[in-house]
Amino acid sequence: MRLRAQGCQPGRGLRVRGGVPYLRNPGSLVIGNNVRLRNEPARIRLATVPQGAIILGDEVSLNTGVHIFSAARIDVGGGSRIGDNVAMFDTSFHPVHEGRSVRPRPITIGRNVWIGRNAIILPGVSIGDHSVVAAGSVVFDDIPARQVWRGNPAAFVKHVRATDDFRRS
Repeated sequence: MRLRAQGCQPGRGLRVRGGVPYLRNPGSLVIGNNVRLRNEPARIRLATVPQGAIILGDEVSLNTGVHIFSAARIDVGGGSRIGDNVAMFDTSFHPVHEGRSVRPRPITIGRNVWIGRNAIILPGVSIGDHSVVAAGSVVFDDIPARQVWRGNPAAFVKHVRATDDFRRS
């Protein structure tokens, strides 16, 4: 498979629709079992620098146009659903203030998280299990487990009722 030739470690049951995603992967890219990648109409882009890592857990679903870039580490927990055109970056790429360096900060997405279309997840964010990020939200801060957040900047809306056994379909 072409993914493996590009340095990716894909799990069993990988389903890719619409062609191979764009991969720039001198770092680590691990794809769990039964992951779904939907590359139409826009390709998914997964990119790392040599010290970066992208880890997609089992049964993760990435939709069209998702862009994930890692200079540190980005973990997406099992069963999570990532909507169209979501962007996750664990680095700001260049300093904001003179004399400061860029320090990548890992992103952790818990299990069974749903991130809506066009959301942006910024460096250092952690999103707890079973949480929901509404479409178009910009997430600057950590989101605890079992909560719905929305807006720019994303803010708490309500709690999610879900047992640990709940799986998004």
